[in-house]
Amino acid sequence: MNSMKKSRGNLLLEFFSEEIPARMQLNSETQLQNLFAKSVAKRDIAFESFKTYSGPRHLSIIVKNIELEQKDQEIEKRGPRFDANQNAIDGFLKSNQININETVIKETKNGKFYFHSKIIKGQKTKKILPDIVNEIVNGYVWPKSQRWANTNLRWARPLRNIVLILNDDTVKGKVQIGEDVFLNFNNFTFSHRHTDKKIVINKIDNYEQLLEENLVIIDRNKRLNKIINDTSYLLKKENLKLVHDKFLLEEVVGLIEYPNVLIGSISKQFMKLPREVLTTVMRVHQKYFSITDKDNNLDSKFLFVANSIKEKDRDFRVVEGNERVLKARLSDAVYFFENDITNTFEDWNEKLKHILFYETLGSLYDKTIRMANVSKVFAKAFGVKAELAEQAAILSKADLVSEMVMEFPELQGIMGGHYAKIKNKHEEVTKAIFEHYKPKGLSDDLPETKLGSLLSMVDKIDTLVGFFTVGKKPTGSKDPFALRRNGFSIVQILVNLKLNFSLNEVIEPSLKEYCCSSQSIKLSLINFMIDKLNYIFSTKNNRTDIVNSVLNTMIVNDIPINVIATRINSISKFTKNNDFKIFLTNFKRINNILKSEKFSNDVLFQVNTKVFDTIEEETIYNLTNSFSEEIINKGICEISQDVLINCLIKMNEPISLFFDNVIVNHKDTNKRDNRLNLLKNLYNSISKFSIFDLIED
Repeated sequence: MNSMKKSRGNLLLEFFSEEIPARMQLNSETQLQNLFAKSVAKRDIAFESFKTYSGPRHLSIIVKNIELEQKDQEIEKRGPRFDANQNAIDGFLKSNQININETVIKETKNGKFYFHSKIIKGQKTKKILPDIVNEIVNGYVWPKSQRWANTNLRWARPLRNIVLILNDDTVKGKVQIGEDVFLNFNNFTFSHRHTDKKIVINKIDNYEQLLEENLVIIDRNKRLNKIINDTSYLLKKENLKLVHDKFLLEEVVGLIEYPNVLIGSISKQFMKLPREVLTTVMRVHQKYFSITDKDNNLDSKFLFVANSIKEKDRDFRVVEGNERVLKARLSDAVYFFENDITNTFEDWNEKLKHILFYETLGSLYDKTIRMANVSKVFAKAFGVKAELAEQAAILSKADLVSEMVMEFPELQGIMGGHYAKIKNKHEEVTKAIFEHYKPKGLSDDLPETKLGSLLSMVDKIDTLVGFFTVGKKPTGSKDPFALRRNGFSIVQILVNLKLNFSLNEVIEPSLKEYCCSSQSIKLSLINFMIDKLNYIFSTKNNRTDIVNSVLNTMIVNDIPINVIATRINSISKFTKNNDFKIFLTNFKRINNILKSEKFSNDVLFQVNTKVFDTIEEETIYNLTNSFSEEIINKGICEISQDVLINCLIKMNEPISLFFDNVIVNHKDTNKRDNRLNLLKNLYNSISKFSIFDLIED
């Protein structure tokens, strides 16, 4: 225990800079962990644990029980062969400044050689730390970085100070950030911006407490909990509820050094604005939280987090100042809103004709026409009236040229819905426009109405197909037009509503609108959608191997989405059935026999029944034909999936008898080829239902 204390100690490294954007802070912590661990590992310096911290201006790591000295290293050098000439041996001895007694002869796979071992004494950690810190500083990769004034260092924001303390002693050293500009390591940091006082750190163990005493809560989880607890206390007194906003909360935690939760009021004159306008202005522009009453109605109060300690008079002035700023913002919103409602949808659509959707893909108005045509194709299946589907599509993009949406793009669709209601459009149409941008991600809510779901789907299909036709499909990590998100949204709607559409049927109408007959583009689109289906089904507690077995079938493009979902569920259910397990074994046996045969999955191979000389061959032949008909008749029927699996299970005995009584690799090549073709057809027939060899035992 004592030797541990003597040979190890604690380390504090802190970077103090101008305000690092909140969105970069968590990643900066992760990078600090990784860069530090990598840098000390390659120098063979061990440590027990570390903890990182981040805030607007402080980024730090405390390392527990780091070794104070490198381990000694033994380096072995190989010399000449033991039977080499004397000149070679003398040269080896001279270059290493040793005599022959300091060598050993070792046997290797290439013969006997002279070897010399040398112990290199480990350096003190404090001597190595300056190089480690330089590596960390220059190893950072920021989403956006800049170079300032006379410095060469690229950093998220100007780096002002570096604290480096080992065992409560300041480590000597510096980091070069410009031609003649250096930051020396020291033992002081700085307090809250309002006081900007220099704080000397005498003990690493006091680092957190010392900063908190100077109004900097360096632990982001403590800042988060303080905001949550103070918010809960204030709202409970008022009998109000917070509109939860995880992303805003995370952002505010990164903006504040010392949270002070306060409540302000919204002037009554602004409460006539749509709820979404009020919440968007507060959230996006002011970082304020919305509040509701016990009935979930938006209240005329808002909550915000100031960067200060509580003090009654100052808090009053801070609240008053924030109310004034919000009043100015909402006055603008009222102006936009009142201007917008003097326009008609026809006015806005006329403007859409002059706004390009994308080069060669026409205007935004052209997009609405395509959407309207495709909406009518799917209207019946969604259970909505074709004329309402057409109207919703034609009006769906009008609000993009409204003043409110141009100022607050987050409100697209939402304002269109409100304006449609004001203009007395059909209720179903107003709701569809309102929600047709949903879902905006995998965790977002789906549209609540059938017409909203239809409009959302055709909008996203139009975008997806359009960009694929002009060669703009996603590549690698690049997806500038959010096509992957669109793909996921389409699939979520199809799966959630259990729609009886195949992927071919979903994509074909939009391809026609774009006058695209390219089979390669169509195949590319379908493969893209299958990938999204795979993810969605795999995240619904389905086994990945079962999902793959169904989605890899040759005819998956023509199978309705609801049938695919039912088939996956049916197979999952039958995996616990012993007879089904026997079927899987039989199928995999067929697959193993055919592995060496390269054959197409969509070909019917010629089988000569006259060559049959066993009843088992004839039985397999009839089974294959029978199941092929079943797949055609029942394969696209949702309720028939269990029936088809039971058909497969009934094949167990005939397949077993075939393998017991028939020699596939017969010496007669005609018989052998005929039997192989017989098995290929059986394999292909079954594989239209599922590629069962992909299912794990």
